[in-house]
Amino acid sequence: MMRLVCRPGSVAFLLAVTACLPLRAQMVHPATLPAVTAGAGAAVEASKMPAAPKADGDWDSDDASPLMVMGDFNRDGVADMAQVVFPAGDRSGAAFLTVSLGQADGTYKPMAARTALGHAPKDIVAGDFNGDGFLDVIVGDDDGELTLFAGDGRGDLVAAGDVAHLDSVVSIAVADFNHDGVLDLAVTDWRASKVTVLLGVGKGALRNEVSFPLRMPGTTPHIAVADFNGDRIPDLVVVYDDDEGDTFDVMLGTGKGTFTFAPQLSLVRDPNSHCVT
Repeated sequence: MMRLVCRPGSVAFLLAVTACLPLRAQMVHPATLPAVTAGAGAAVEASKMPAAPKADGDWDSDDASPLMVMGDFNRDGVADMAQVVFPAGDRSGAAFLTVSLGQADGTYKPMAARTALGHAPKDIVAGDFNGDGFLDVIVGDDDGELTLFAGDGRGDLVAAGDVAHLDSVVSIAVADFNHDGVLDLAVTDWRASKVTVLLGVGKGALRNEVSFPLRMPGTTPHIAVADFNGDRIPDLVVVYDDDEGDTFDVMLGTGKGTFTFAPQLSLVRDPNSHCVT
């Protein structure tokens, strides 16, 4: 039986954070780590966002796509976007990765290239994963493939192959979890009912380091990264929107790529839980 301890300051903060977690915003600077610190040229990963604007700046709600990542892909100081586009709104069919370059007037100019993706993409994140100073993109799909698309610094993203294979991918968080200057990933996997931490080893490669089970097996929770206890080490929060209203587990980072459960910072529905006064 899990006991919930309510601490007004920390719980209020976490509720404010988790209210925004459907966007799963993450800041990743291509040259300065850890990735939880935002800065100029940062890339912001966000899902469940509105459709990308057309070249004239107008939004089209009929073309909504839930998978989008923003960053300065052509290094001109203006934010661009990479977006997963599903044909005819069919999220189970073939999809494409497109890039639209931000213009100084706030509009976006679509690039001509469209890159085919795997089956049922579920999340997209950006960062300098291969260490060349340019923003790259990783797309995870329901088959568990994590595919790297390398940026060339001019706005193009070129398929560079699969960097990991899991049972499935629901949500991805990015940070330097072990403080080695290389970006790492944490991925929720509904088929395996666990979170897998993949540590970057340079040049876009990842190694399967550790995993921990989901509290609710078979669900599709989202994951985000932040420093929840103020020790300047990236932590994780796993949000269960399947639990009749969002509940969440906070996992505190050790700085070595491993994590420990923090019940005092988590919110778990338990009929016997109560607040300690």
